[in-house]
Amino acid sequence: MDWMEQMRQVLRGHYDPAGPADVIGYLRGSADPGVWRQMERTGSGQMIILGNRPPSQREWAAAGVAQRGGEVVVTRAMLNGFMVLYGGFMIRPWGHIVVPDHDVRTLGFPGSLASWTRNYIAPQ
Repeated sequence: MDWMEQMRQVLRGHYDPAGPADVIGYLRGSADPGVWRQMERTGSGQMIILGNRPPSQREWAAAGVAQRGGEVVVTRAMLNGFMVLYGGFMIRPWGHIVVPDHDVRTLGFPGSLASWTRNYIAPQ
């Protein structure tokens, strides 16, 4: 099972089977992978609200980005060459988009699955 399926399984309540299967989450910012890489290099990976239904204004506010424009629907294909690590659970799960290395694959992502599981909040 690939990392996206593992994440979707842990966060299954936030991935509606009737919703789009290729949507991983939503962000406010750039859809440019080069920007995501630059953000990671500067110490703050691009944040993403996870789940396949669009966030409400309340959910954007909880993530701290209600004032930003530029909503991006993030699909599986867009995350080719990236992984998502735990970023929090503010009403909905969110994460950081990162370039995977050995530590991300063996420590960061398994730790993220554990954090999403431990802090799980069912959809409201």
